[in-house]
Amino acid sequence: MDAKPLENALDRAERALMRIERSVARGAMHVGRDEALRAKVAGALAELDELLRDAGRQDG
Repeated sequence: MDAKPLENALDRAERALMRIERSVARGAMHVGRDEALRAKVAGALAELDELLRDAGRQDG
């Protein structure tokens, strides 16, 4: 069983979380910008879900 697809998915997820953390650290939570950040986070989580589903299908 090749774990490479799962490793790649987890790497992409980690990079997405790092982008979120950087956004928060830059002060993206200021009034008026939090809705945009929420949309980005929702998109990142949807991408993460898709990556994990795809990796699970490739491993199984």
